[in-house]
Amino acid sequence: MKNVYSKSWSRKRKQYGIKQYDKDLIHELSRTVKNGKILDVGIGDGFPYSIELDEMGYEVYGIDISPTHVDMVKESLPNINVKLGDAEYLEFEDNFFDAVFCFRSTWYFPNVIKVIREMLRIVNKNGIVMFDIQNLKHPIHIASAKKMLKQSNKSILFLYPLQFIKNIVKLLLRPFKFIPTNWSFNKIPVFSTPTNPNDLIRYFQRKNDVKIEIYGVDWNNEIPLVPLKPNQNFSQFDRLVYKIVKTPL
Repeated sequence: MKNVYSKSWSRKRKQYGIKQYDKDLIHELSRTVKNGKILDVGIGDGFPYSIELDEMGYEVYGIDISPTHVDMVKESLPNINVKLGDAEYLEFEDNFFDAVFCFRSTWYFPNVIKVIREMLRIVNKNGIVMFDIQNLKHPIHIASAKKMLKQSNKSILFLYPLQFIKNIVKLLLRPFKFIPTNWSFNKIPVFSTPTNPNDLIRYFQRKNDVKIEIYGVDWNNEIPLVPLKPNQNFSQFDRLVYKIVKTPL
């Protein structure tokens, strides 16, 4: 994550572009918190969320585990207060931010609950925490999780020749399209880990200082964020968005 994946992430993120989903996330966050300090957990190169929020006048902070990403933000977005950081150990004082968000990143964290706990710690009373998850209860992620686990358990003697063949094919295609190669002999890591929404429900049920709004993501809808009830069946949505308002005790 620090040294290999981060180098290709910015390119991939630009290819995804800014979808209506991204615009709606920014709108939902900004309509709830009008101004103040805001933290982007897993900021990447700042595109598209922190760039937009910076232009809207927020005092934007960012943390990322990758030195490559931190350097990119420092160079291209000098207004943003960015530094190296681990999402599970956020080095900020309690109640420091008006809003904390983490978009398109939770599936890269080993312990999502620990990250959520940290985000709630550093947001102030009446502030919000927003994040999205890949829904483990959705069939596409059930199948993906099984495939990744199977791949991670494969013998290195199988993975190395397969990786070599893929790289040769990419080189042959370069006259027509540039596709980066990876000649590393490290075992291919499992990057993406969907979250079981039932684990989040149980966590939030133990807290009495939060109000929760949950949205399913309907990619084919003109307005992708679909409000859900806490006891609703979430399995039809592959992506879920949580907006947590931290209330005074």
